[in-house]
Amino acid sequence: MSPAPPEDNPEDLYLRVFEKASIRKQSGCDPLSADWQAILEIALNLGRAHLLRNPGRLLPLQIGNDEEWEFYLDLLEKLDLPPDTYAVVSTPSFSETLLDAVDDQEPDGAGECEMPWGKKSYLIIISDCRDHTRIMQVSLPSASGSSGIDVYDDGKHLADYTYHTTEECIEALGKVPWIFFSPRGDWTEEQIIRYTENWFLRGIDTQDFQGMSLHSRYSYVHHPELLNVSPLEAVFRLLLASVPSALENLDTAIETANDLYRDLELGEAVVTKDGILRNDPEPCRSLFGRVVVEMEQQLEAMRGMEEIPCPAPDDPDYDRLFTQTAKKIYEKIVGQPCPSSITFG
Repeated sequence: MSPAPPEDNPEDLYLRVFEKASIRKQSGCDPLSADWQAILEIALNLGRAHLLRNPGRLLPLQIGNDEEWEFYLDLLEKLDLPPDTYAVVSTPSFSETLLDAVDDQEPDGAGECEMPWGKKSYLIIISDCRDHTRIMQVSLPSASGSSGIDVYDDGKHLADYTYHTTEECIEALGKVPWIFFSPRGDWTEEQIIRYTENWFLRGIDTQDFQGMSLHSRYSYVHHPELLNVSPLEAVFRLLLASVPSALENLDTAIETANDLYRDLELGEAVVTKDGILRNDPEPCRSLFGRVVVEMEQQLEAMRGMEEIPCPAPDDPDYDRLFTQTAKKIYEKIVGQPCPSSITFG
């Protein structure tokens, strides 16, 4: 995969987008389609800084309430993004925020600004992460009230899909993006790794793997031979990526470690950041225990999926790889090596 373009000054980036729209119109493209693709590209680039670090993952531009959070989780379950894509979702609360900001910039008497899509709807925008010649929009629903998918290519309206219900449209999100953004030819190792890990992180976020959209033939944990590793090595490779993401950062890991030990009434020492950074034995052991618990929970999720060749704990290399991975995860979270005195088991 070619590297993503460097991060630009927003004003320069938006200027180039409008210049592309102007060139497309001069070459004969329908002005409405060319301008609309430009608007979609600008909306996609609102999340550019995050997208550069997280290709293949859906970014909500704003989550304003529990209803929007639940809708976002539904999208995560069904939206199966190819690995080389950027994707954002605009929520009703984001539309309100954007309208308020625009209205604040308008001169008095200019009238109330309106969104070009339904103010109470969700809009997903998907494009290739290397360039945005082709852009997909998913309207849930559109301003006209129907849910559907539209694809624009270099200023032209390339394709559209209309659905009877929003639910039908969401169900289609496991397949339609692949028609337009699936990698060509043999997948690289980078694409396989990104796709597998993004799928598993979606499952952690939704806490439900069973209904997840997935092209399992590209998943290295389903098919370890894709990376020429053993099933055991594939499982622990996935955990090395997913557990730090689930624990987020050192402060969150410490907070959840303290919560866990209080809930279980284990009488562990309170975990503090200073204690961890000083390598004090008790807080370090407690934080390591939190890592182990998260690993066990994620392993249990994998064992619940029959299609994953998840090795049993009696595998002769299991304890060695578990401890090795747990210490690497600890180091990722803390930013310094795990004390040698800490072991698993």
